[in-house]
Amino acid sequence: MADRSLASVGGVVVALVLAIFCSGVRIHADQQIVLRPDMITNEDALGPSSAALVDEQTTVGDPGSGKGLRPTSPFFPGWSAWQYPLHYFIDMGAAHNVTRVFLYNETGGGQVVLSTGKPFAWHDQTVTLTGYRTWNEFPLATTTRYIRLTLLHAISLPEMVVYANGPALPVANNAPHVARRAQPERPTMDQFVGTNAFIDDPIDKLAASVGFVREYHDWSWDTEAPDHLARFQPSGAAGGHSWFFDDYYGKLKADGVTVSPAVQGNDTVYFPGAKGGDKPIAADADPDAPASYLVHAQHLYQYAARYGNATVAATNLAIAPDQPKRSGLGLLRYIENWNEPDATWAGKTVYFTPYELAAMCSADYDGDQGRMGKAVGVRGADPKMRLVLAGLSRNRLDYLADMKLWADYHRQGDFPADVINFHHYSSDAGDEGGFKTTGISPEADNLREKFANIVAWCHANIPGREVWVTEFGYDTNVHSPLHAPAIGSYTAQQVQGIWLVRSYLALAAAGIDRASMFMFRDTAAAADWGVFATSGMVTQKGEWTPKPSYYYIATLKNRLSGMRFSADVTPVDLKAKNILVYQFVAASGKTADVVWCGTSSDAQQAGISIPVKSAKRATLVDFTDDSTAGKATPVDVNNAAVTITVREKPVILMIGE
Repeated sequence: MADRSLASVGGVVVALVLAIFCSGVRIHADQQIVLRPDMITNEDALGPSSAALVDEQTTVGDPGSGKGLRPTSPFFPGWSAWQYPLHYFIDMGAAHNVTRVFLYNETGGGQVVLSTGKPFAWHDQTVTLTGYRTWNEFPLATTTRYIRLTLLHAISLPEMVVYANGPALPVANNAPHVARRAQPERPTMDQFVGTNAFIDDPIDKLAASVGFVREYHDWSWDTEAPDHLARFQPSGAAGGHSWFFDDYYGKLKADGVTVSPAVQGNDTVYFPGAKGGDKPIAADADPDAPASYLVHAQHLYQYAARYGNATVAATNLAIAPDQPKRSGLGLLRYIENWNEPDATWAGKTVYFTPYELAAMCSADYDGDQGRMGKAVGVRGADPKMRLVLAGLSRNRLDYLADMKLWADYHRQGDFPADVINFHHYSSDAGDEGGFKTTGISPEADNLREKFANIVAWCHANIPGREVWVTEFGYDTNVHSPLHAPAIGSYTAQQVQGIWLVRSYLALAAAGIDRASMFMFRDTAAAADWGVFATSGMVTQKGEWTPKPSYYYIATLKNRLSGMRFSADVTPVDLKAKNILVYQFVAASGKTADVVWCGTSSDAQQAGISIPVKSAKRATLVDFTDDSTAGKATPVDVNNAAVTITVREKPVILMIGE
């Protein structure tokens, strides 16, 4: 009886399975892998956060059983056609037997590419999206740790769901082993405080106000047709054969100023049809290949050979016949290899993807680890020359993370730059980019906090590198959308100086190694409304009239000479009053406190007590509109403290003086 009953039940089961199979209903034993935003790599560092692609994993139902729900959080990278194709890959942390991928199609038909394999070794399949506001299923049936999605055109894909069967499979740890670099000692404040400048700015005024110069330097100044050999003393035709860079760098070094030329732009004669900002490669070259940047890397070799500390064989010097053949002049320690390569506003021929910039840096650094031959890259000329990453216009860590990924796979983890470099302007546009109506104070912009996060990431993920901010600032024409406004008793020019000083302080506290305001001189008359037209600390070329910011910056540099940022020593009760106290310390033990109100309302607070511990005396230094050292006044020390009035313009308390 029992045997017949079991046989009967078994027959029913078989019949049921056959019925389901014949009806077309599929049975899946797979399960959803819950994806997280931290698994996604945005390989192009473009568009909004890619987190929205996988941020509704537990609320979109079960697409695999036909019970998927419509996502409510959109993921749309934008309409700009030039930025496509866009690539995103998911690292699931372990290999899975992936069976199916579901994409929610929000915008109708179109094709995307699904890939498996691993970064830089993908296996692609092009799939077609159908329907509208519906889940599309794509079988994969492969074992993989990584899944890549390539968008070929503007499309909205609010969510992606992945199914797999069986347990996750262990994967070997193939992360490259790289010797950890020690973090270099940070420069003292006289070397920290910098500006952007040109060769025809007056050296005496530069040296009196800053200790670091980021020198804007067009590649085309150094070469000319037909031979494209290097010309430094004097410059090439673009500089009118009138600029003598040996002399320029030599004079600045003699005045104690560190220089980092930012070699920017294309040699448009060498690359016919290219525009000045285009990537320095042939029209048919692969921008992802280091070898495509050979000519650029060869020129940087010549630069490093001449101005670095190592003597180079004369046979390796590609110098014009009318030029003295020199090497190892010992005038430069840094060379920057481009300017704002992540210029999203300039289109595809100008914008470097992170992989493209990593490829160029690999060539510029050491000839792609020597694979590109002799006399290529700055390290090939001087092993101690420091390559400065071209200043990035956006503070996106995913861009750096992508570059690091490229280095992990192509350079065994050796990141091809010694300095990580950013630009940032504090304005009411926030992190959206561009400019709206006005500049804002560094405190309102959370400048210190933003760059403290960036410094922490760099030290953890690309250790041993300096981190710079080589553009920040404000216009003084109140009609510019990046202007410093007049506030209370302070004029717009004074507020520019106040906010610049406070920006230097915020960046020093964040752990930045060097900071250069933009820029030394105005580019136009004071009446010009344009962005950056009046951002100088002196007026336009030929006038060179110092603004208040010139004197404020010089005072900061000169009074804190030999000191480094030590700590935020703001007492708790003063923090509640929006008062900040930053302490700077010299190797000798000498200290100085910089004190100010971090507001933008012409605030001033009298009777504020600042602790000075065991010091018997102190000197208060005010920033003035006519002195590069400020105005010094002795202040009484009572009960281990001094009592002062605190304003939005900082003051420096020289402790023990």
